[in-house]
Amino acid sequence: MADKQETLSAEQLDAMTPDERAQAFRDRIVTDAHELPEDFRRKIYDRAQQLGAERADRS
Repeated sequence: MADKQETLSAEQLDAMTPDERAQAFRDRIVTDAHELPEDFRRKIYDRAQQLGAERADRS
């Protein structure tokens, strides 16, 4: 991700208010696939192709 967010520990999450926790999760949602590392993005696309082919074979 362009401005990579730190990973939050359970302890950090527990110390947050419910609103802060919800915001922390919202801040970490990736909506642009190009923000993901190329190798991870490739795995997702490859798996989607595989699942699509398997579904087509069952039809």
